[in-house]
Amino acid sequence: MNSRSKADQLVEELAATRALIDAHPDIQKMLDLAADEADRRALAGETSRRAAWRVAGSFGAIAIVSIAVAGGAVATSMRPAPPPQILVVDRANGIVQPLISLADFQMSPEEATIRRNVNTFVLAREGYSYEQADTHYYTAATFMSTQLQTQWAQKWDKANPESPPNKYRKERRVRIKVGAITVLRNGLGTAIGARASFTRTELANDVEETPTEWIANISFHWVNEPTNERDRRINDLGMEITDYTADRDLGAAGRGTVERMAPKTPPRQAASPMALVSPTIVQQVSP
Repeated sequence: MNSRSKADQLVEELAATRALIDAHPDIQKMLDLAADEADRRALAGETSRRAAWRVAGSFGAIAIVSIAVAGGAVATSMRPAPPPQILVVDRANGIVQPLISLADFQMSPEEATIRRNVNTFVLAREGYSYEQADTHYYTAATFMSTQLQTQWAQKWDKANPESPPNKYRKERRVRIKVGAITVLRNGLGTAIGARASFTRTELANDVEETPTEWIANISFHWVNEPTNERDRRINDLGMEITDYTADRDLGAAGRGTVERMAPKTPPRQAASPMALVSPTIVQQVSP
């Protein structure tokens, strides 16, 4: 009973308030303005919170970048200074260039030995002069395997009309200039061959003919066989060439013939990575 009377009293108060609002239109406008102001303040508060989070995020990103820059600066300051560089001034034209160190061109002893032997062999194998014919013959043969030495002796046989002495005689010479030398290695890094470019120029009575460009491909390994002192002075570490081809450079004008010296049997495997002797000549023919 008491609860019902309170409800009736509330209904009566609401009815009176409604009647008051209907009787005074300005009160409704004030209520609408109050509601709009409440919505505006709520929206402004939400916008302020979002702006605050954005500002906080920006400052956080700036702080991270600042830490990274500071860390980089510390790392750079702790890095040792580069070695001093020596500059060379050309007095003729005033051009300044860094002084090149010999360390930039250093190579391993094996690499240097292979390049030297390839250069020596190609000069002897491809070059010719009447005065140095014996030297050309013997030097090239000192690097060859037994099979290649046999073919080499047949090539220089006096009965062979195409032998260098019979072909060039005293009037003609062959001058060789070796260019780039590339050492070829297998998957294990072991040197198994080399490729060398060279220029071949024939001279007739000291008059040069048109030079030709060639590419030599060489297969070799290191052996350990007895040798004499003469062989040791030429091929001191025992490089044995098992296959040799000389082809005209396809990049040059025209395409020449192919000269090949190949063994009749497969080459032997190297007995050791580096030997101290060289093969001996099977047959020596005086030019």
